[in-house]
Amino acid sequence: MIGAYAAGATASLLAPRSARTARALGHSGLCVGALAGVALAIRCTAGGASGTTLRVELPSLFPFAHLSLVLDGLGAFFLLVVSIVAVAAAVYGPAYLRAHGTGSPAVEVLGINLFVGSMALVLCAGDALTFLLAWEGMTLASYTLVVSEGGEADAHAGLVYIVMAHAGTALLMVVFLSLASHAGSFDFAAIRAAATALSGPERSVLFFLALAGLGAKAGVVPLHVWLPLAHPAAPSHVSALMSGVMLKVALYGVLRLGLDLLAPAAGPLPPSWGWTVLVLGSTSAVIGVLYALQQHDLKRLLAFHSVENVGIILMGIGMAMLLARRGGAADALAALSLAAALLHTLNHAAFKGLLFLGAGSVLSATHLRNMEQLGGLGRRMPWTAWLFLTGAVAISALPPLNGFVSEWMTFQALVLGGGQLRGGAGLAAVVAASALALTGGLAAACFVKAFGVTFLGRPRSARAAEAVEVAPSMRAAMILLAAVCVVVGVVPGYVMSLLDAPVVRLLGGAGPSALVTVRGPLVLSALGAAGAGTALSMTAAAALFAALALLVWGICAWPRAAARRLAPTWTCGMTPQSRFDYTATAFAKPLRFIFAALYRPRREVEKETGPTPYVLRRLRWEGDVVDLAETELYQRLQAGVMRTARAVRSRSTGRIHGYIAYVLITLLLTLLAFGRG
Repeated sequence: MIGAYAAGATASLLAPRSARTARALGHSGLCVGALAGVALAIRCTAGGASGTTLRVELPSLFPFAHLSLVLDGLGAFFLLVVSIVAVAAAVYGPAYLRAHGTGSPAVEVLGINLFVGSMALVLCAGDALTFLLAWEGMTLASYTLVVSEGGEADAHAGLVYIVMAHAGTALLMVVFLSLASHAGSFDFAAIRAAATALSGPERSVLFFLALAGLGAKAGVVPLHVWLPLAHPAAPSHVSALMSGVMLKVALYGVLRLGLDLLAPAAGPLPPSWGWTVLVLGSTSAVIGVLYALQQHDLKRLLAFHSVENVGIILMGIGMAMLLARRGGAADALAALSLAAALLHTLNHAAFKGLLFLGAGSVLSATHLRNMEQLGGLGRRMPWTAWLFLTGAVAISALPPLNGFVSEWMTFQALVLGGGQLRGGAGLAAVVAASALALTGGLAAACFVKAFGVTFLGRPRSARAAEAVEVAPSMRAAMILLAAVCVVVGVVPGYVMSLLDAPVVRLLGGAGPSALVTVRGPLVLSALGAAGAGTALSMTAAAALFAALALLVWGICAWPRAAARRLAPTWTCGMTPQSRFDYTATAFAKPLRFIFAALYRPRREVEKETGPTPYVLRRLRWEGDVVDLAETELYQRLQAGVMRTARAVRSRSTGRIHGYIAYVLITLLLTLLAFGRG
């Protein structure tokens, strides 16, 4: 696997001679490496609850640490998620870059192979040093891809991303160095053993530091501000990797540290861990979808939906932390909740990768991302339209596709878990379930807007009117991810066995296939005989939808006695135009009024009238919403840093005596503060 990624990266050396050859060979190496990753992951997860653990000792490069690769059930499942989307990106990339390349084929080929290879190494890391080195490689490679197009906006997006990412890395370094100092080794096995001797407060401090560092990479509110900037700037198949799988690598870190390395040896986890993760997840889910509703840039809209879906996954992880190791039905519900989070990790990678590739196809055909300038693409790009619609239905958690299955399991875990927690804690869990239901409804509304404004109606620009369908390889990549959405949605029982190994690795006891009973083998029942969960047959639901679709098609295709007559839509005697169509702005405006306290909307209207105020010659309307985290937190922080920098600069006189005085004062204050011990 790693050799294929290295060979793909080496193909960048051919870019000066032939960009097309370099892209083809580089993406071929990426595809081979990803397929090897799929095979490796299935080998480690298909063995059921026991799974298979692989270990490889790497050459000793540092005198203070030994590098190693260890792939267990948890890492293997996330490696499967990364590899599936990487295969689609490898198939999609060459044709997309020929149509909408960055002008830097060497950077494209080198960056994407190093990016995916580094993510694979993070998931296979057997020690803290390997984890941090691969983590930094993933960050730098993705930063290079974000700024590869060279625009001013891309440079700003890359700067915000790299600052946030390195701030998170600094926190992770503090956590791992502290753990390594207790263990006397960077090896995860030694750290796991030494962490059992940590005091409760120290353990919690390390967990929350890790959660902040990993949350910055995952795009958790309020650490999400880089995400809607960086994802639209990157090439679309890279955006699919960043949104679909890079965020999940950060969630892997949350699971690895919270439920494995830092978990107490006996007894439940500290309740503050689970409640913090659950609150962050609920907040991210609701705020992410609300901001997505107000976006008109197609890729920016999808980026905010990544914030939403990361929140949904964290809701499952938080509930699992609250219920784990309490015994009885609580342990069963913890396994169900964690299984739901892991399944949604796979599902989100599939449908978000599909949607970003669909947005990239639109961008490739029209060179536009603003939905208000699109429209009518369904007739010109039918394959892209139908595949994008598949992803839209999946992300909206509508049956019979995969998004519904994992959100249904999460909802079951939250409601039944609230019954186990009881009292105020149980009520809070039910409120989180209500937030999940609200998120699903708002997501459906958002994708009605995204699909309708982009693909239906009339073209709103010359580029949209001239669009043609994308290359077959780009369609094949989207079909691959659409097939995953359909298969996991229609026969989810067959995926449950892949979740046994990671759930048992983190929680012990029974795996989800014993808790989410697969009967027939196509009927899911949450908890089966262990609880009062609801039974659901996704296969029967899919058959019903297929039958209804055939019925509607038959009615429409049935020959009629009267001849059909085609005529333009009646528009009060005027010729129908694209400006008569419903716009994305108008669709989302009611919610802009309802959630005005969150959006802080701004609008500017200019009217030019004729001889009387009743004759309107020209009207210009401009409006936007603000991200409160950006304006109220980061802009204020930036202003404070700049004020401090200006104050320091004003006192930089250039005289050596003044600088010596500053050093002596700092030394004196340090001795007074820390010299007592």
